[in-house]
Amino acid sequence: MNLLNAALTYASWGWHVLPVKQGEKIPACEHGVKEATCDPEQIKRWWAKNPAYNIGIAAGIRSGLVVFDIDPRNTGDQSWEEWCTQNGDPPDTHALQLTAGGGQHHLARYHPEFRSCKLAPGIDLLSEGRYFLVAPSVVEGRGYHWELESHPGKGIGPFAIPERWVDAYRSLKTPTLERKEDPGALLLGNRNAGLTAMAGMMRRYGMSGAEILAAISVSNETRCERPLPSSEVLQIARSVQRYTPTTDIADNAARGEESAIALTEIITPDYFFVRATSFFSQPSPPRWAIRKWLPLNGLSMIYGESGAGKTFVAIDMACAIATGKDWQGHKTIKGVVAYLAGEGHYGLQSRIVSWGKAHQIEEMDTLLVSNKAIDIDSGFASQKILRAIHELTKEPLGCVFIDTLNNHMAGDENSAKDTRALIATCAVVSAALHCSVCLIHHTGHLSKDRARGSSAIKASLDAMILVERSEEQMTITCTKLKDAIPPAPMLGHLLSVDLGWIDEEGEGIKGAVFESTPERAIKRPPEVIEAAKILEAAWWASKREIRAEVPYLSNLAIDSYLLQGKRRSSVVKKLLIDHFIMSPTDGGVQIIDPALSTALLLRNNA
Repeated sequence: MNLLNAALTYASWGWHVLPVKQGEKIPACEHGVKEATCDPEQIKRWWAKNPAYNIGIAAGIRSGLVVFDIDPRNTGDQSWEEWCTQNGDPPDTHALQLTAGGGQHHLARYHPEFRSCKLAPGIDLLSEGRYFLVAPSVVEGRGYHWELESHPGKGIGPFAIPERWVDAYRSLKTPTLERKEDPGALLLGNRNAGLTAMAGMMRRYGMSGAEILAAISVSNETRCERPLPSSEVLQIARSVQRYTPTTDIADNAARGEESAIALTEIITPDYFFVRATSFFSQPSPPRWAIRKWLPLNGLSMIYGESGAGKTFVAIDMACAIATGKDWQGHKTIKGVVAYLAGEGHYGLQSRIVSWGKAHQIEEMDTLLVSNKAIDIDSGFASQKILRAIHELTKEPLGCVFIDTLNNHMAGDENSAKDTRALIATCAVVSAALHCSVCLIHHTGHLSKDRARGSSAIKASLDAMILVERSEEQMTITCTKLKDAIPPAPMLGHLLSVDLGWIDEEGEGIKGAVFESTPERAIKRPPEVIEAAKILEAAWWASKREIRAEVPYLSNLAIDSYLLQGKRRSSVVKKLLIDHFIMSPTDGGVQIIDPALSTALLLRNNA
């Protein structure tokens, strides 16, 4: 069944349907879940715009549904088992959907007392104001499917919520149940005015630009049905900064005490005009935390499979920046590094000490390591991070590493809203500290060469670094670099280091440190080399376009060339993309392999 027919079928059951962007979980209609409808004509108009839209169903009274959304990646399966053990199992036969994230949607009949909330770790209760995706929707290549024996199309309906569950729900007194429809919530149409009013009030009472930005960024994510872009939120914070505070309540209350933190001021004018003559001089070169790998004042990501060595690479970078040493032959900006650790300190300690031993470093006060993880997508996380850093130092920072993203998120990494909250926090921290922020993350469950989670994360990144491991060899590849040509991939391995520690059996303890092996070139399979030659020939046969300082080919140009040679276009293009020789972009592809890209540019200018 195609998506339109499926949407019409759901609507015929009385379920209110809304279009969701292709491959994502973001509504494709302006007012989101408020526009959900059973009107077949409206549904046909939506899917006529894009037949590949995913299908969303409004939970709550209109569709008569309450959904228990179980996410096993956040211990939802364990929480669900505990809930059912304490309060009884749902009926054996009820509508049950398997989600793209490996979880389940248990559908129940609407109950007016059950409001949208976080019922337990990994369990979202979806009711009024929320929606959920249904089959055959697809997110990041993974589909939604109705459990074979629990398909609503076979007459299996939502279950009636047992009275025992109602009693258990009533007994919960946690703050998570307060996520209800707020009559004071900012709605579409007055978001900018509402956030500006909040910012103005905070400025009146003496709050700094960083404090205002942190606060309204949280409000933007939690109180706006469709959050404003982060650039607009930053502009609001900057616009109110020109006003002189009426008073400083915090300073008045805490005068003479050490508790008031002076957050870094980040508000500077960002809208002005310049004369075009200034464009004729050489522009300022990009600024780097690690030259050609990690941009300064941006958001980056190191990602790979479990056991690939992501943390070894991250620690190698962090220690190099903290000590001002080159990172594997690439110049760094010397500065304090904050390392947000989400896992055991013993393993991290041995890796940092290993690095020190390998580089003859005996102290590292410029590397700050957190005592535990923090939910970066939660309210006021940026203020907590800034406060903790400023308690130890006021020196300039070079980078903040967050290891791993999953350990520092309370929400769903596949949720665009939750990831926007995380990205907003990272933006505030980066702007306040004038430094780079680097996330450490895992690859997808199905695709091992792309990062897991919402596409909103990838879209916001300035750089992405993939770490792969085959036996003893590691490959470090820059798969995205927004404002420069990616560097050539790097080969490396883990070098054993004697820590000088003794275990309980009296044996020496060894650690490891990442070491590159630049003398060894990465060998590509013959079919990839042949595909690269075809790409080169296609570019010369086309208009030889250059965009963002790299060779560019339109989809029409490359497909026409491949078809002329009677080659399988999809096979050749997949080889080139999988081996990071070219990258899809608007209406075409960019040639991102450093050697090929540079050769084409030099020959074209000759």
